Amino acid sequence: MANKKFVYFVSLSSNVPYVLKDALQKVKENMEVSIFFDLDGARVLDQRYLKKMDRTHSIDLGLLINSALNAGIKLYGCQMNVLIADGLELIDGAELAGVVTFLELAYEADAVLSF
Repeated sequence: MANKKFVYFVSLSSNVPYVLKDALQKVKENMEVSIFFDLDGARVLDQRYLKKMDRTHSIDLGLLINSALNAGIKLYGCQMNVLIADGLELIDGAELAGVVTFLELAYEADAVLSF
């Protein structure tokens, strides 16, 4: 039986710690997880943001992101965010992707969760 696939769509940076914790739990249950960050949510994939906001909700965001990457969770930042303000200085391990990538992930997923 194939592993179940979960895709998270994150548009608010304040939801990221909760999404990452849940995603890490899904990986422990042998599920494949991808997280697509858009709008405000994509800021957490910016190196400059992580330097300023290393802790949010008393949680070490950098540690959570590294744990997610090490667990094999795919992190995607919306490519449209590079056009906004100063763009994104993407962290190592994350990828820029567009709506087509998100839709492909969503169509293949067993569940798509939006935050």
